[in-house]
Amino acid sequence: MFADNLNDMLYKEYQPSALLSPYIETYWTSNSPGNGEFHKVLPDGCVDIIFQFNKTKNIFYAEICGTMTTFLNMNFLESIQIFGIRFRPIGITFFTRVPVEEFTDKNVELALVDTLFDKSFYEILPEKRSVEDMIKHVDNYLINNLPYLYSSEKQIIHAVDLIYLTKGQLSLTTLAADVCLCQRHFERKFKSAIGISPKMFAKISRFKHALWCLKNYSHKDLLTIAIECGYYDHSHLIKDFKSLSGHGPTNLLQ
Repeated sequence: MFADNLNDMLYKEYQPSALLSPYIETYWTSNSPGNGEFHKVLPDGCVDIIFQFNKTKNIFYAEICGTMTTFLNMNFLESIQIFGIRFRPIGITFFTRVPVEEFTDKNVELALVDTLFDKSFYEILPEKRSVEDMIKHVDNYLINNLPYLYSSEKQIIHAVDLIYLTKGQLSLTTLAADVCLCQRHFERKFKSAIGISPKMFAKISRFKHALWCLKNYSHKDLLTIAIECGYYDHSHLIKDFKSLSGHGPTNLLQ
């Protein structure tokens, strides 16, 4: 997931160790003021593990946020500190055999799933006093697990790279042929590893690129950006924006 209007929550990103960069996109933190306001989170094709700290009540909560197919409105009634690990698409499957598609569009308490962390990890993390200490703790733990990584689907990794490279504009038929799989088998393996279908993943990639273009090329009209980003026309772009963010492009930018 990626933040849209989380500025009030003091959202900030941090890079993982270079050894972990093939698997983790970013660490991130957010401090909710606890005023009950809604903050929109947009889908990005990734799986996040989220740790929540309520130091006033001495509460620590951890959950896995699966790959999202639409936006999520978050609101917190109490002041909460959040620390997140955003895995790259397919990245989490190197560390755990928990089926990713079980968590699509869900937030599930980590205690209820067999994840990549052991009991000592959970006991030590809440004791860390700074973000830097938490990152160091996670880095060290995951680096120590690198010799024991599960093998992953190289064809799906290649497919994800191609979708990113083409900003979601490569046809699924061409994509399946490029990774030497029949389309049905390709779609099944992709969904198992990423949590969503290749069609949805391409849709999200195209949406993210279009949103970036709208922010950075304000002198271009909507139709021009739509065509350049692989949409049939501006109405197709608007339809995707509404389904993924709940807003048309103009309202979302505002």
